[in-house]
Amino acid sequence: MSRVAVMGDKTSVLGFKALGLDTYALARVEEAEQVWRSLQEKDYSIIFVTEQAYQEIEKEIESLTALTPVVVIIPSTTGSIGLAKARMKRIVEKAVGVDIMFQEGEG
Repeated sequence: MSRVAVMGDKTSVLGFKALGLDTYALARVEEAEQVWRSLQEKDYSIIFVTEQAYQEIEKEIESLTALTPVVVIIPSTTGSIGLAKARMKRIVEKAVGVDIMFQEGEG
């Protein structure tokens, strides 16, 4: 069975716990790197990471070469800071060679 984890501030991950997902609440965003390392030792298929936590571990996530875990960036309860959109734009540009998602002046 696939395992799913959610990592971020306590308020943002609390609701996911009710859904039965494994949650990792960070008391401080600086804890993200340590928690990320511990998640790599477990067999997660999907890991949701809040944008604020992603900022702390971006290099580690971007250096992943395996197909799993799939990392999904989500906004925290304080709102989006645009990292998920920027990452999706980079992925699409890399896949198709041009920016087909976000044209100048849109979004």
